[in-house]
Amino acid sequence: MKPMILGVMIVWFFVWGSGFSRASEFHAVWEHYRACCIQSDGRVIDRGRQSVTTSEGEAYALFFALVDNDPLLFSRLLRWTRDNLSRGDLSAHLPAWLWGESKNGQWGVLDQNSATDADLWISFDLMEAGRLWHRSEYLRLGKRLAFLISLRDFANLPGFGAFPLGGERGFHPAGTVWRTNPSYFPPFLLRFMEHRLGGRPWRGLPGRFLAFVKSVSSCGFVPDWVTYDSGKGWQSDPVTGPLGSYDAVRVYLWAGMTSVRDPQEQLLLKRLQGWSRKGRSSPTLFVNTKTCSAYGKPPPGFRAAYLPFLRRENVSSFREEERRMRSRDPMKNDPGYYDTNLYLFGTGFLEKRFSFDERGRLHVRW
Repeated sequence: MKPMILGVMIVWFFVWGSGFSRASEFHAVWEHYRACCIQSDGRVIDRGRQSVTTSEGEAYALFFALVDNDPLLFSRLLRWTRDNLSRGDLSAHLPAWLWGESKNGQWGVLDQNSATDADLWISFDLMEAGRLWHRSEYLRLGKRLAFLISLRDFANLPGFGAFPLGGERGFHPAGTVWRTNPSYFPPFLLRFMEHRLGGRPWRGLPGRFLAFVKSVSSCGFVPDWVTYDSGKGWQSDPVTGPLGSYDAVRVYLWAGMTSVRDPQEQLLLKRLQGWSRKGRSSPTLFVNTKTCSAYGKPPPGFRAAYLPFLRRENVSSFREEERRMRSRDPMKNDPGYYDTNLYLFGTGFLEKRFSFDERGRLHVRW
């Protein structure tokens, strides 16, 4: 029995010792981000882009405040989002996606249009905060926001079904053409909405998303943006073309965080093996889904975002890539708002600070 006990103790030491190290790293990055980019009133600042605020930034910060069990920060973020992006009422107005300083020096909404990914995340954050913190008002508001999303961010695509676009306005450029972004729809969020809300347009949405990915994932890569033509199906976007980069990297991140018990998880992973087919253990900054080329040095956040996917796909490559990533200082030269958020998602998931079950529900360490 003694050798077995000793073996268990050794495993325990390495697993939990590694966990403590990773936890301190996640917290260090989160505290740095809070200090540099989140005001005391709850505004999240993108300092690399004229200090603007996006609904995406608020949505991600709400999620990490929930993961960190910080209801005070969550309430401040929510209040700022409500008062400044949703005209004082999130139950009636989808958040404006962009807020900042106008050309005349006034601070306020720069673009009133919504961003569907932020809308979905904020609705999810609210419903799960309501469940985990026993706050019924959050649950009700999250459901109401989901109802607004179903009315305003979706379109009924002929021959395909109800599917979310990039936002409320400007994503239906022609009578038979619609435009959307693959990275806007984490599979676990769609699964959560289907189970939590049930009715149209949520019912069957995870299956339609899988069919969508199968159609757009040429060479195992996905582009940043795509269009749907009722006569031709899913097509390359005429604005951004077959390029996949800053948006698309999140598709691999979300897939890597999807529960192994999700019925479509394996089918999804098989569609996204572009980098592994090229023998790469880390992502590139750019991919071209038409020529199947991959090129460009990725920032730290890209590497962290890809690690959950890589761990599912190739454990030995994952360990080496994780070691390389952790040997570098993620905060060196201040990587900025977006890269930091990718890093937080990737490392937070790997440290088991949060996970999602087969119904998309959030599980947190606390």
